[in-house]
Amino acid sequence: NQMRPILYGVSDFAELRRSNGWYIDRTARIRDLESTRFAMFLRPRRFGKSMLISTLQAYYDINYEQRFEQLFSGTDIGSNPTPEHNKYLILYFNFSAVDKAISRVEASFDAYVSTLIDAFTRTYEHILPERTVNSIQNAEGCVAKMNTLFAELKGTKHDVYVLIDEYDNFTNTILSEHGEKAYNDLCHGDGFFKQFFNVLKATSTSADAPVKRIFITGVSPLTMDDVTSGFNIAMNISLQSTFADWLGFTHDDLRQMAEYYAPYTGQTAEQICKTAMEWYDNYRFAVGNVPSMANTTLILSFVKHLLDEHRLPSNMLDANLRTDYVKIRHLVTIGNRLNGNFHKFEEILNAKQIEGVELKDSFQATAITKPDNFLSLLFYFGILTIAGEDMGTITLAIPNRLISAMAADFIPAAYEDIFKLDPRVDAILKGMLQFNKSGTIEGFLSPVCDFVKQIFAVRDAKEGEIAVQSAVLALLTCARGPYIVMHEREANGGYYDIGLAPQLSLWPEMANAAIIELKYIKAGEASPTPEKLEAMRQEASAQLDCYAKDQNLAQEWRLKPGNGTPGIEGGTVTLHRIVLAFHGGNCVLCEKLP
Repeated sequence: NQMRPILYGVSDFAELRRSNGWYIDRTARIRDLESTRFAMFLRPRRFGKSMLISTLQAYYDINYEQRFEQLFSGTDIGSNPTPEHNKYLILYFNFSAVDKAISRVEASFDAYVSTLIDAFTRTYEHILPERTVNSIQNAEGCVAKMNTLFAELKGTKHDVYVLIDEYDNFTNTILSEHGEKAYNDLCHGDGFFKQFFNVLKATSTSADAPVKRIFITGVSPLTMDDVTSGFNIAMNISLQSTFADWLGFTHDDLRQMAEYYAPYTGQTAEQICKTAMEWYDNYRFAVGNVPSMANTTLILSFVKHLLDEHRLPSNMLDANLRTDYVKIRHLVTIGNRLNGNFHKFEEILNAKQIEGVELKDSFQATAITKPDNFLSLLFYFGILTIAGEDMGTITLAIPNRLISAMAADFIPAAYEDIFKLDPRVDAILKGMLQFNKSGTIEGFLSPVCDFVKQIFAVRDAKEGEIAVQSAVLALLTCARGPYIVMHEREANGGYYDIGLAPQLSLWPEMANAAIIELKYIKAGEASPTPEKLEAMRQEASAQLDCYAKDQNLAQEWRLKPGNGTPGIEGGTVTLHRIVLAFHGGNCVLCEKLP
């Protein structure tokens, strides 16, 4: 009768089942997996890949045979197991444990793999011949230990299943922090990481090979493609519709979980689902009729916070997730200049999606600046998701509010390599806090306009409008104020450029909100006359008046009547309508309408 616990941060399947923690049964996919001997499965960070690896270990490990009923009772695979369950010796690696410092990575990798192989011999000492155990323990270095282990097992009845979790963890870090040369030293030529996969391939494809199955998880295919000559046997099943729902929460999963925990959270099930879907949902990992998936770990973290604190988190972002996205920061600047990847990312941030993409399941680091490769990498990192298909090409889109906020960080992060933004961001935050108190706009818009003028000096004039839009949007988002910064949201049949939506669920006392209409005059055109500025002001005013009449906006933001909005009964928030116009990088109009 006790409430089922949420075991946030636990990736041990046996512990999850022992504690009766909240669990989504996807074990039916194990049957589908068995059709592929050597598989690579990629998902963004925090989607539960380590728990998946732990589940496979419990299902296939010969040492878990006596616990099969205990661990898998009530699951799909438990009621109808495959003949291969609990038939393997499991050799498990998690490469997130490898030291990522470039001076220590090779020694750390060798020591880690050696330790795991030695542990393997101790785990199965009751099965392996004594000669095998001694030979492996006496071998020096991970390659010698691997060769010895597989040579001793070759031709025996003992089959090995190799599980590799986070295969690209340390290589992604080295690529982002130390550059392409250091990365290539690992994955090409005689690099130790390529050598590891050479051995693995040889011991899984030769006659009487002891390695019968391999399953690899990671974030992107980048590293695997670079070691492909050493290991070109793994099938990337990540984009197959069969496995599109293997990890994550479907909408039905979310509703079931919300209904179960709502009585203990101070929120209704509807409120929990609505917030969770807005922030952590809408990932699609294959084309066609596949379900939308929400990030597993972030959902668990979110609901656990509600259980512990009985209120929404003050910060819906995830610090652990952001650290992974830092790994692609180097892809948008080269030689202290913004490159094509930056412009592509800027385009996505403004349009929310991009069409006509050829989604790649394989590419190397040397080709990452090619647009389709870069966009594919953003998909694998979870920054973009599949939104549609047309004639063999894919539409990719930003999936949710969490990623929209994090994506906005990349614009100022790239500029940070050229300019120093911290003082400006602090000033914007202080200005937004002041706006909430008094309704004054100068405190947050003045530093924004100053920065736009500075960055415009180093941008191509033809990039002008997008450069201005993305800079304004990114800086407001990056400030982390009390507002949710919205972009191109529907209101009364139109789409406002930027909205400062009050986070009333966190701070119900908030008093002010804003919608901003951006106007732009190309740098090459003549300076606007007073008459042209007035015409722009009138046009923006008409648009803002239209948006302000939206009843859904009034309801969601709890607007009180006035300033063009009909408001709602008992409304507490004043809506401000703001016109912001630029001529090139110069702000020529910054006004709050009466």
